[in-house]
Amino acid sequence: MSLLTKRNVMKVYDMEGENYENIRYGRTLGGRFYSEIELSQTLDGLRPGNVLHIGTATGRVGMYLTNKQVDYVGLELSKEMARITKERLNGAGLIVRGDAENLPFRQGVFDNVLCVKSFHFFPNPRVFLSEARNVLKEEGTLTISYEKRVPGRHLFEKIKVVPTPLTKRNYYSNREAAEMVEDSGFRLSFTTNVTKLPLLVYWRMKNDKILRRIHKILPSTLGTVGLVVGRKIEKDSPRVEPQERLS
Repeated sequence: MSLLTKRNVMKVYDMEGENYENIRYGRTLGGRFYSEIELSQTLDGLRPGNVLHIGTATGRVGMYLTNKQVDYVGLELSKEMARITKERLNGAGLIVRGDAENLPFRQGVFDNVLCVKSFHFFPNPRVFLSEARNVLKEEGTLTISYEKRVPGRHLFEKIKVVPTPLTKRNYYSNREAAEMVEDSGFRLSFTTNVTKLPLLVYWRMKNDKILRRIHKILPSTLGTVGLVVGRKIEKDSPRVEPQERLS
């Protein structure tokens, strides 16, 4: 990460601290429903074995995985977030402060590298992908999710239809993210949208009863959080077209 971006991310996340999860998921029933969707969709592609999770935040993902008896290692840039996660997991996993673009682990030690909505913060995403590949075992699984590029997003921010993020980020289409993953030595397993509606719709929905009833039949074309899953391969292996998972 560049020094400027790194400091900004740490400053914002250190400031939010304990309030982080409530701000993003806990204020409405729709936000809590989104959290359920994100956990099930994002973690569905993990292979058996240990997990390196990039960007622990307050430990929501870590709790979900350790409750399922997963051997969990979390990497977090923010000192405050790392502290909160460590306390929350209460010894159920290992929490390490570090930079996703300079992973402090040996080669070939993880079955999974998981990055839930942190990928868009990386100034040098290909450096992270190279680092992730390095620490994965043979045939290890990489899972990344990210905020997608949405037409008109910057205009909507200017006219206050959607909030302006406190931290700079890079937005990607699913195709762009998938190509970066494939170019970094992974065979694509599938790409999809985590959400079926714009993220803000979930966050602003105070009653989730109707949404829960119809969510399964909604198309995913309006989703604003993307997901790519790939398997580590030898870089000269033949290209295989990924599946498009719409569930």
